[in-house]
Amino acid sequence: MILMYHHVCPSAEIPTGQAPLEGWKYNIEPTAFQVQLQTLLKLGRRFVSLDEYLAELQSGSTSQLVTVTFDDGWVDNLRYAFPILSAMGLPSTLFVVSGDMAKVSRERRLNANDLRSLRDYGVTVGAHTRTHPNLAQLRDQELIEELGGCKADLEDLLGAAVKYLAYPGGRFNRRVVEVTQQVGFHAACSVISWGFNTEASRFWLYRDVFSDQMNCWSDRLRLNRWSRSLLSWKAGRSLRRMLAYG
Repeated sequence: MILMYHHVCPSAEIPTGQAPLEGWKYNIEPTAFQVQLQTLLKLGRRFVSLDEYLAELQSGSTSQLVTVTFDDGWVDNLRYAFPILSAMGLPSTLFVVSGDMAKVSRERRLNANDLRSLRDYGVTVGAHTRTHPNLAQLRDQELIEELGGCKADLEDLLGAAVKYLAYPGGRFNRRVVEVTQQVGFHAACSVISWGFNTEASRFWLYRDVFSDQMNCWSDRLRLNRWSRSLLSWKAGRSLRRMLAYG
């Protein structure tokens, strides 16, 4: 299971002036974030890095594994999420937009020093394009600039390989997947949920989002292998829709 997060921030600190790309509707309180991690640990799930998770795909033994991912690269991730992860000794991956995001203040985003510090701590840094566009609407050269350009930006900044991508807004199609592989990414995350990740889903890895307190029926269904198997048709339907054009 791959968990997807964006903002981790106390509600009282959510800014009033927001750009659409900031996505504050995807915020989770730090206390709820910690509850989710603790709940999964109590259920016997083992937290691993994205590297370890992908290595296990080949053997098909990821059912008890959990990896934590964050999209965009927000300052609140460093301020609130990573201290919790650090205290619990849990790995994570951060997918970063390397350029400017429309109308989004740089002060709300992680800077170069923040990213280097997180890298040194052991956080995996992945790519989330240069400007957070709808990749499914771009031409080939634009795709190369957004995907390959972001990869190059982050590798120059960090002095290390950037192997993984998350599609902005989860939007992709067949051509996006082809260019993702062409520019050298080893895997890519979608926002499609319910599916079981296998080697075949390496370039549209399924990710899950739980309710804050993990006390809804949908949460229970996600955590139960048999009910999840029955409902995995939802993932297949979403995937077919994504890949049906482009």
